[in-house]
Parts: sequence; structure tokens; C-alpha cells
Amino acid sequence: MRQTPWLVLLLVVTCYLTQYGAAQRRDPLSDKEIDEMREAADRPDKRLELLASFARARMTSIEQLRTDAKSGKDRPTQIHDLLQDFISLLDEIDDNIDMYGSHKTDMRKGLKLVIEADSEWQLQLRRLKEQSPPEELDQYSFVLSNASEAVGDSADGARKELQEQNELAKNKKLIKVYSERPD
Repeated sequence: MRQTPWLVLLLVVTCYLTQYGAAQRRDPLSDKEIDEMREAADRPDKRLELLASFARARMTSIEQLRTDAKSGKDRPTQIHDLLQDFISLLDEIDDNIDMYGSHKTDMRKGLKLVIEADSEWQLQLRRLKEQSPPEELDQYSFVLSNASEAVGDSADGARKELQEQNELAKNKKLIKVYSERPD
């Protein structure tokens, strides 16, 4: 019976830490971007196009920060956060590819866009690594490494899915609209 107060305390602390951790995560998408994603729920090509444009915007912001001489002392933190958002968007791209692919929904056009964007992002990330001052790079090198790895993985997955989609298209087994899937 003496263990009950400790168990209650442990439960309360666990709940608090879980809520605190959830509150610390921020959504990489703005409200406008979320609305755009909702509107494109039935069109996988459009969703992939949107996600790629959102990720591209984060990379553009990173480049602007990196080259802006007036960007202040918190530049490494801002770059770190933008890289984290970029990784989250890549994860969302991969999740969408997995979901639409599992339902045999045609997304070949969107996959091609993602593959092209992945090549572009790999170059931008490499340039960021090479051109960042060492004292700043130390502050975001880990997340930069994760971003580079995520881009490579995303490109591999998109290429593989595009091959599968092309095979399904030859056999006329792709559906055009997600909501019209048979399952």
C-alpha cells in the first residue's frame, strides 16, 4: 500500500512530461498551407506538388538567412528550426507516397516533381554545409546531416514508387481519384 503514492506521483509526472513534449513540437505548416493540403486531399499529385513547394520555401528561407549579413546572432537557431521543418515536410511527402501508393492511386506526375526537387535539395544542403561558418555549422550540423539523409531516402522511395506506378499504369490498375478507390 505504501507504493500507491509513488505510483500516483510517477503517473502525474509522466502525464506532465508527455503534455510538455507535445506542446514543444510545432507544426511545420502554416494555417494557409494546412487549408491548401485539405483542399487537395483527393488529388495525390497536387498534394505532392504542394508539399514540395512548402519544402522548397523552407530551403529558400534557409538560403536567404545564410546570405543575409544582417541576420543576427540567432541565425543558426533559425536555420536549425527551418531544417527541422524541412525534415518534417519530407516525412509528410513520404507518408503521402506510402498512403496513395498502397491504394494504387495515380501520382506519377507528383512523384516526378518530388524526384526533381530531391536533387535540387541535395545540392542546396551540400552548399549549406560547405559555405556555413564553422561556429554556426556546429549548431545545426546534426539536423543538417539528418536532412541530407532524409532527402536521399525520399528520392529512393519516390523512384521506387514511380517504377511501381508505371507498371500498374501499363496494366491499367491505377485509379485517378483517391476517393474512388475500391477498398
